Amino acid sequence: MIKGFPRFFSLAVMVLLFTGCAAKKPVELLWPSPPDQPRVRFDKTFNGAKSFYGTSAMDIILGEEGMSSFSKPNGVHVDREGRIYVSDTAFGAVMVFDSKAKAPAMLEAGGRSPFSKPVGITTDPKGNIYVSDTSNDRVFVFDKDRNFVKGLGMNNEFKQPVGIATDPAGKRLYVVDTHQHNIAIYDLESEKVIKTIGKRGREEGEFNFPSQMTVDSKGNLYVVDTMNGRVQIFDAEGRFIRAFGKLGDGPGMFARPKGIALDSEGHIYVIDSAFNNVQIFNNEGEMLMSFGEFGDGRGQQILPAGLAIDSEDKIYLIDVWNARVNVFEYMGEKYKARQGKK
Repeated sequence: MIKGFPRFFSLAVMVLLFTGCAAKKPVELLWPSPPDQPRVRFDKTFNGAKSFYGTSAMDIILGEEGMSSFSKPNGVHVDREGRIYVSDTAFGAVMVFDSKAKAPAMLEAGGRSPFSKPVGITTDPKGNIYVSDTSNDRVFVFDKDRNFVKGLGMNNEFKQPVGIATDPAGKRLYVVDTHQHNIAIYDLESEKVIKTIGKRGREEGEFNFPSQMTVDSKGNLYVVDTMNGRVQIFDAEGRFIRAFGKLGDGPGMFARPKGIALDSEGHIYVIDSAFNNVQIFNNEGEMLMSFGEFGDGRGQQILPAGLAIDSEDKIYLIDVWNARVNVFEYMGEKYKARQGKK
């Protein structure tokens, strides 16, 4: 035995124990940086069932080690009950995360996933679930209990459906068709496309490979016109209201816009997968701030895609390259109210 080793080893253990006990919590990430008043904070991240539930419940359900973590997440949606839906294009699956449950679930039909390449996810006021599949050119419908109901687009109505949203009344489904460069308005009662918005072009109301969309409480549509580098806003009938943004690499410009969402105060959040961040605009299209950056650390992402904001202004961002969901929080009136209760 080397002389002095036991004593050295004991000292090393004591140092490790001491520094471990004295370890501080990670520095809180805020945007904008002090001394400006913070508006967005980083909350947490999760990369699948194990990190969300703290268990290997997904392994038990599916018998596959890999499914306990994401492979290539793309879309995200949070319903009115706070359940989080994440589409994974590599697994061809949509996973459901519910903080009130003990284990994750998946959307299935006949005991298996019906999807090939699921991307967009939304729910209506009744809890029905809609998922766009860009490979099958379908929109799959499930009821509030996750039972498969039907497929939409069986008559080749869609060429590559991506972003989807329902109107506040739950009577219409809006489907972004990337390859047809338009928005299909689908009547959920008649199960028919009753109107399309736009065509390929650069003028107002025209699109160049649109991708994602969202709808506000008044039924207005916010559509990411990806290759034109802008966001276009329409009313519920598809009448053009305004557009903002243009191709470029400066503040308020877009290089590759993807996910879009609204918070409870009407701010518009737009992901740019080229900038690896989120830009926030007011309803007139004026840029207010941005947050996030390139990387694999806390509050960082690489090639972000999907975006959703829940009723409490928690912001869910799909970090595709790092195969995870980054969760941020808008520090608005709802955040202040929660802090006041603590």
